[in-house]
Amino acid sequence: MKIVAAAAVTALSALSVAGPVAAQTWTLFSTTDRTAYLVDADTLAATDGMATTRLARVPRTGDAGELNYDTEEVEVRCSDQQSRSGLSVSYGPDGAETDRYSEESPWERAPDGTIYADVVSFVCGDRRPAGTPYPDIAAFIAAGRK
Repeated sequence: MKIVAAAAVTALSALSVAGPVAAQTWTLFSTTDRTAYLVDADTLAATDGMATTRLARVPRTGDAGELNYDTEEVEVRCSDQQSRSGLSVSYGPDGAETDRYSEESPWERAPDGTIYADVVSFVCGDRRPAGTPYPDIAAFIAAGRK
């Protein structure tokens, strides 16, 4: 099992070397029975009261070699504590991109207690999630999805 996880992490690392990739610091900030929610802490800084953050949804169960997850860009506007969805990308069990689409969602205030309210709070309240940081989603999965 550990060999499969190490191979998967190595394969994803090789993919990231193939093209320019911004630094990533994925940090767990919320969970349900089925899903772990992580945010790329390197995308939480607002510029002129705006930010485009990256959010990941990772299944809570699965083998270390199952690298399926989804990411979403969440645009945040601090002046009115609003957010909207942007580019979403799905990755399959091998970690390869399987789907990509953009939403033209309207700006809206996220209800308290939602993952979007958390993201707005991270950006606009200058808070950071307290979880363990990971350099990529594969490392989070290899660590047991915790």
